[in-house]
Amino acid sequence: MSRGSDAIPTWSGFNYQGKIMLFDILKLMNQINKEEDGRIYSVNLEEIEDFCILCDSEYVSFHQVKAWLSVTKWSSYSAAMDKLLKHRNGSLNPTAKCYLIVARAIDDWDECSNTYNASIEFYKHDSKIVGICDVKDLIIEEIKKFLVEKGYDENQFEIVYGELCLFLDDRIALMHKQALRKGTISYCFPTF
Repeated sequence: MSRGSDAIPTWSGFNYQGKIMLFDILKLMNQINKEEDGRIYSVNLEEIEDFCILCDSEYVSFHQVKAWLSVTKWSSYSAAMDKLLKHRNGSLNPTAKCYLIVARAIDDWDECSNTYNASIEFYKHDSKIVGICDVKDLIIEEIKKFLVEKGYDENQFEIVYGELCLFLDDRIALMHKQALRKGTISYCFPTF
């Protein structure tokens, strides 16, 4: 049955993209070594790729996010992966990591016909695809880790989660209001 002009798939896709970005940032914040305190990490949303992570203003990773639920073959993502590699190779750090993040497993990713798998990492968390319905719980898990590590009450996770989602929503609304086709949400995240 066709969804017609139903906005749910698009809306869900953009929500997934934003939440995957939040999850990846929180995971990185929890992994940053305290000895790297002087380094500045930031993230750009929709500047070059769906999102990019930078360290001291240098790209360290490029992320292409697709929430397609009906696609299970690597070849369906070839145009997106071509752009991903082009953007990475055109950056000042052509050795930065590239990630393809999908909401449903790609059945033939490891086939020898897939030449992309030598340059692009198929994003998984704990050896699993991060599905559309999984990402919120993973964000909350990372928020709790962060709060405990910093000595805060982990039961405040709902407030932090809500504030992060509001921040992202406000920045996207501002980009939309300013009619930016490609904009940047660039902010630094703490290493304290």
